[in-house]
Amino acid sequence: MSPTAFKDQYTTFLSTLNNAYDLCQIIRATRRFGSAPTPNFDAFQSYTLTTKQTLAYTFTSQRSACGSRFDVGDTIARTELDHAVRSLLAIQSKLSAIAYGHERSGGFQALLYQLQTLEADVLAAFSGLKYRLEITRDEPKLKPKSILKKTGRSDEVVIGIAKLDAYTSHMKNSWVETEVDGEVFYVNVFDGKRKQWERPKDAFVMLLPRNERPKPALKRRSTWEKDLERERVKQEERERERERQKERDRERERERERERLERRRRSDYGW
Repeated sequence: MSPTAFKDQYTTFLSTLNNAYDLCQIIRATRRFGSAPTPNFDAFQSYTLTTKQTLAYTFTSQRSACGSRFDVGDTIARTELDHAVRSLLAIQSKLSAIAYGHERSGGFQALLYQLQTLEADVLAAFSGLKYRLEITRDEPKLKPKSILKKTGRSDEVVIGIAKLDAYTSHMKNSWVETEVDGEVFYVNVFDGKRKQWERPKDAFVMLLPRNERPKPALKRRSTWEKDLERERVKQEERERERERQKERDRERERERERERLERRRRSDYGW
């Protein structure tokens, strides 16, 4: 991207204003609008010069306050100014059609209103860009904290995100061998509600001590009881997954609501 992308758009807007004024001169010279008084036409032509002077003064002062970053702008400011340039080019096209006899004279009151609106939009783009640049410049730089740092309590430490993720992943892949009523099953360390009958593969398993391992029971549960228990465990897992999905959906809804509020706030302030 050009280091003067926003400034180039601003220059294009001023150049188009000059073209609009020149076309008004052609219309006035050829008297396309007749001999009757033309207050709307006069006001429109005069306002092209007023708008140019106002924008030039504002751009120079804002650029002096923000420095060279004002020349490149940001995505929001460049989008707003691009829309203004396109709208002004449409006005120029209408003036050209009137000047060269392709369209009848008239409608200068509406053109004046459009030009006044575009001027306000461009000034708002300048102000919004200056505000965002000042916020970025004034944001305090956070000093990086050490990976391990003792806190006020001797049993607490602060760890990095990478290590926390590694510990969490290890816990999710760790299991404890458990025995109840002579039956052995495995419980997940991270989520105590996750249970399974088969010994987990490629996982960390803490086995029962040898003296605590269950002896073969005289009476073992039937196959259908085991299947029923497995189905119950699976059903619990499905319920937990549905709850996690609901929580993810609620979080996405909250994020969309925050985005709607941010867009409304930007709209209210004219950013």
